[in-house]
Amino acid sequence: MRTTRRSGECGSITVFGLGMLILILAIGAISIDMWRVVAARHELRQKADAAATAGANVIDIAAYRSTGLLVLDPEAAPRAARSVLGDPATWEFTAAGAVEDRDGDGRTDDMVVTLSREVEFALLGMVTGQNSVRVRVESIASPRRTGP
Repeated sequence: MRTTRRSGECGSITVFGLGMLILILAIGAISIDMWRVVAARHELRQKADAAATAGANVIDIAAYRSTGLLVLDPEAAPRAARSVLGDPATWEFTAAGAVEDRDGDGRTDDMVVTLSREVEFALLGMVTGQNSVRVRVESIASPRRTGP
């Protein structure tokens, strides 16, 4: 039995297979970049939540004794938040912490911590032309009564 060989189709499966392999590797590399952004956001969210909670635990004792209201100490609360974040020389991110009135009740009883970080791209930068993205998170915590 004689087989006929078509000269135009020789090696087409190999070329197709290599093309698919390159496509799969490119999608994998892009997904790694995207997961780096997700991981950075998660890390910043945890740090911001911890710092905001620490700051919300520092109330103004004099205001509490005179009025019975839980109001944050405007100087000590941001210091407590920064102490949770660590030494500024070791930060890989920028941080800002302030005592504000975010819930509209007229009292400065909300500890607001904002963190941001630049995440560099590996392959996604070549595709989009953008070398990095800035991830920003904000966490707000307020003091609450826990007892009677």
